[in-house]
Amino acid sequence: MDAISLQDSRSAAAPADVVASLRASLATLDAGAVTDHERVALVAELERLKAAAAACQARATDALRFSREAVAPHDVTRSVGSEVALARREAPSRGDRFVGLARVLVHEMPCLMAALTDGTTTEWAAVEVVRETATLTREDRAEVDRRIADALHRLSARAAGRAAARVAAELDAASVVRRMEAAVRSRRVSVRPAPDGMAYLTVLGPLHEIVGAHAALLRRARSVVGGQCEDEAPDGRGVGAVSADTALRLLSGRTHGQVQPLEVQLVMTDRSFLGTGDADRPLDEPARLPGHGSVPAPVARAWVRGAGPASVWLRRLYTTPDGRDLVAMDSRRRTFLGGLRRMLVLRDDVCTTPFCDAPIVQADHAHPAHDGGPTSAWNGNGKCLRCNLVKEAPGWCVTVTRGSPHELVTRTPAGHSYRSLAPPLLGWGSEPHPPPGADGRGGSALERRIDWLFATAA
Repeated sequence: MDAISLQDSRSAAAPADVVASLRASLATLDAGAVTDHERVALVAELERLKAAAAACQARATDALRFSREAVAPHDVTRSVGSEVALARREAPSRGDRFVGLARVLVHEMPCLMAALTDGTTTEWAAVEVVRETATLTREDRAEVDRRIADALHRLSARAAGRAAARVAAELDAASVVRRMEAAVRSRRVSVRPAPDGMAYLTVLGPLHEIVGAHAALLRRARSVVGGQCEDEAPDGRGVGAVSADTALRLLSGRTHGQVQPLEVQLVMTDRSFLGTGDADRPLDEPARLPGHGSVPAPVARAWVRGAGPASVWLRRLYTTPDGRDLVAMDSRRRTFLGGLRRMLVLRDDVCTTPFCDAPIVQADHAHPAHDGGPTSAWNGNGKCLRCNLVKEAPGWCVTVTRGSPHELVTRTPAGHSYRSLAPPLLGWGSEPHPPPGADGRGGSALERRIDWLFATAA
């Protein structure tokens, strides 16, 4: 009777509650009380559990897509992708890919889905296989699924992708050629942050052109390092450093020795920049490069010094007394322009949709302007293009719940809510400081509000 009651209780529980109980039970496992053999076995089983969870996620995602298509077929792709991305705590573009992956796994590649459910392959391997068969017909995709099924348990993610690509090229070479032609049309340049104040500038282009450009850079760099170029000395640099310097100089249209002619925004306190201001603030409080993260104060000062006095402008930013948030601004216009738009970009840093780290492209009204929403710092927020379009789909709602720090609540069509908070002006990890007059030392209200200097290095 007890066993029957337990089974009935579990069947009545919501699937999410059952999984939550399983997740909580993992914390009770004592890996310190077993042998090394058992610890390795535990790691292996947990990896299989992760794969099985990915398969369950795929089934739930495809069921969500199917349910939503019956209600609003024209809004499914982006809306469901964004909703799934929020649930997975990932960027919206990855949510789109997972919706497509789930559809293929559930309906077109049963062997791959079975291996994922059993934990004998990984979610990343499934992604590789599905990507390499993206241009095939349903029948050819099923044939790829059948032919690589027995080998999946012994293949890495990349090896599984290569196996799928080999079979795909055999079954339908024309589709592979069309895919390569389509890839050429998607050529682009992108930038993303890297550790230690660096960044990656990526050029995606046709293979032969990229290889040729790389060879030309290396040839020039080797000539410089070897002392064979009269117009440029190595100055202690290696081939890699000279290659990077040459590429950046050519891409930005500079001559050798010329400073960067483009605007770079740098936010730092007057204390860390000039050594003046509130003596309680640290001299080496990091600066922030909007959209890219923190920069150590000595590095930021070196950037400004290297730009030269004729190419640096200072702009005061008026903040709350503790220096965390910018003071609000309003506009009578419908669109966010000038100083108000600049303020939103500095305040929000990246797209305000939770877990979306895309650069801000559009300044958006949380409460739509066509419904009476004001053009103000309170109602404004930075969005990437995709997230700004998605929030206009049926069932989506963005609400401002607090002005300082600026907080938004995003509600999805399924009824889930996600909160996003604007970072401190100097980035996450910085601490608010009391205003200079808070301990009785005095100071005007203006002095207590002017906490930061805005440095533009050109």
